[in-house]
Amino acid sequence: MNDPGLDEHLQETFQNAQHHAEQCDKKDDGGVRAAFRKELKQDDEEEEVGYFQPNRWWFTSTAFPIVAGTFGPLANFFSVCAQSQNWRQHTADGSQISDPEWLTAVTGLSLAISLFANIVLLANFGHLLRYSIAQPLTIVFWFISAVLLIVPLGIVRTTPGLEHSQAYYYAIIAASVYVILPILLTANAAGAYVFRAYPPSFNALTVPQRTLMLQTTIYVCYLAAGAGVFAHVEGWDYLDGVYWADYTLLTIGLGSDFPPKTHTGRALLIPYAVGGITMLGLLIGSIRGLVLERGKVKVVRRMVARERERWMSRMQEPDEGWKKDEWEAMRRIQATAETRHKYTALGISLFAYLLLWFLGALTFWYSEAPQGWTYFESLYFSYTSLLTVGYGDFFPMSTAGKPFFVVWSIIAVPTVTILISNVGDILTGWIRHGLVLGITGNSGGAFQRKGASGQQDIDQGALNRIGTDVERLGHAVEHVEEKRGEGSGLAARLARQISRLAKDAATKPAVEYAWEDWEAWLALLGEPTEGQKRSGSESGGAEDNEKRGEWTWLGEDGPLLSGVSEAQWLLGKLCKRLEEVLEEEYGGGSR
Repeated sequence: MNDPGLDEHLQETFQNAQHHAEQCDKKDDGGVRAAFRKELKQDDEEEEVGYFQPNRWWFTSTAFPIVAGTFGPLANFFSVCAQSQNWRQHTADGSQISDPEWLTAVTGLSLAISLFANIVLLANFGHLLRYSIAQPLTIVFWFISAVLLIVPLGIVRTTPGLEHSQAYYYAIIAASVYVILPILLTANAAGAYVFRAYPPSFNALTVPQRTLMLQTTIYVCYLAAGAGVFAHVEGWDYLDGVYWADYTLLTIGLGSDFPPKTHTGRALLIPYAVGGITMLGLLIGSIRGLVLERGKVKVVRRMVARERERWMSRMQEPDEGWKKDEWEAMRRIQATAETRHKYTALGISLFAYLLLWFLGALTFWYSEAPQGWTYFESLYFSYTSLLTVGYGDFFPMSTAGKPFFVVWSIIAVPTVTILISNVGDILTGWIRHGLVLGITGNSGGAFQRKGASGQQDIDQGALNRIGTDVERLGHAVEHVEEKRGEGSGLAARLARQISRLAKDAATKPAVEYAWEDWEAWLALLGEPTEGQKRSGSESGGAEDNEKRGEWTWLGEDGPLLSGVSEAQWLLGKLCKRLEEVLEEEYGGGSR
């Protein structure tokens, strides 16, 4: 029987919660927030496409375009460096020899074409140009830019008493990047058109991808502008300013070859270094988050697919997807994926570090042969530079060594930072695991607080507001049920659990619940575990029996692959169940 007097407060609270939820969807419709939510939705769709793709197709469909969009502006900067100086100079005093006019025209044309290729690529990412048009244009234009640099590189030769300048070696670097990037995009197009492994298009840039590309572009512009300012203030050549700005912003700080000597330069160094180091930290964080954190989601998905196959082959009753052994399989997957992800990331970053160290030392040994460097001294210099110690007792002086140092350090220093971060993650995990074992005597406890793999990026403020309203709604339902004398009824118990979960839903890091908690919630949902008796008043009898098997722990609709935290997933299930119960009590029970 309905009691209109008791449900007024409940209805008002429900309307407030619904109003806040609608505001989150409609506020600033067409504005910044709406666009950001659209980008997040596109992020999820893009990741969903690549979850079960083989690694080779993930690289060609996703990683290769990101590399092209990130290193494109850097290649343009190296082209600018190649034009800032003549390509030949006297060995004795370093005085420049004028380049022929055709060389200046060709290198300028190469730069203009490469800039256009970058613009077309960004239009391709943003769906402003169709993939079938933009992709071939980008590939062709970058190849043309490479050819326009490679041809004069082979023509401009030195004679006794002459040597190539830094600009010549920057041109080699730019031409190399212009060759590599279109090759990556060609592989991307081949995967789409020849092998048909994915659609022939780019998803719109995700928020992390756009952030990484934007940060790279800003950092390159900041480095280039600072090099120009300090070169003018200190009386250096511009390319020497680039070399100085590079090891300054990367905190290597060699300092022995180009220390600022003017008061103006030393004063400008203070804000310039702070801004550049901050940008570098944000850039490294974006790289790590994009490559490692999102890669973790793919690891979990693939492990789930394999574990699910093994589980289904062992299952004898397909309608018992909430049994404890499958829940334990879900927890094993989470723990194994976390461990595998950490050690894989550590192995990759360690391999990259060693490769950059030894190959860098080999290149410096060759380029700095006029200084008499031994290979061990080159290893020593590379090591101190990688760790940003920068004693300054060894530093490159050759026209080939300085440009290579700029490129090498831009790649190497972030790699070492990521390596150190990965080592820190593993050590932190060991310490946390040791503390848990020491305190609880087991690896779990009532619940654990840790990051949920694959959790969506959400507006945290909106999530907090919705969580507060949902919590109020739970309290209101509980209050109404108590007034009706049904404080121990199903609706009241659901409301109490919803109030609890609403607090956990906005918690970071996310909550992982113990099996005892899950048992209670599954009973409320009408999905009791083994050993529990199904009560007709709670489960709904035959009707709930038909619901068995709608989701499983390892299924697409289960908590592991839902893309949200366990608290948020449970909150949705319990709210839906509460709605059904209230419909029966308030809607269907009217007489």
